[in-house]
Amino acid sequence: MTNPEHFGIMPTPTLSNPTPPMKSTALPFRRNPLQAAFTLMEMMLVLAIIALLIAIGAVTLGEVDENAKFTAAEAQMNTIKTAIVQYKTLNRSLPPSLEALVTPPGNARVKRKLVEENGILDPWGNKYQYRTPGRQSGGAYDLYCMGPDGKDGGDDDIYLD
Repeated sequence: MTNPEHFGIMPTPTLSNPTPPMKSTALPFRRNPLQAAFTLMEMMLVLAIIALLIAIGAVTLGEVDENAKFTAAEAQMNTIKTAIVQYKTLNRSLPPSLEALVTPPGNARVKRKLVEENGILDPWGNKYQYRTPGRQSGGAYDLYCMGPDGKDGGDDDIYLD
């Protein structure tokens, strides 16, 4: 038989008395049994903080939603303004009302829907206001939104420039 050392294989020594694993010398963390759980005050404090964070988040989201509605109203009014210009180009006169952009009147030269019916409603569900001749801007017409309160002439009215 050949010698295993001849092939570069060394026999592994066996230990007759293996050393036991070392014991940890660190002391285990000991907690006073009276302090084993959170106190009622600690739990109430955590719940109060969570409630405060939720309230702040709700107020912030409400403000973001309201700002988005104002932005949407301005964008919709620009779309209506474009439809008014198209109506004037096609019919050689301003529309008598915003409804004429949805359903052209019988005397209109070109009978074509320029705005969807829900396109003349603002984000608060009220109709956009159209007045000809214009008083606010000094132009041929006024186009505006009554804002969140739905009342004409309030501080929250949005006029298209």
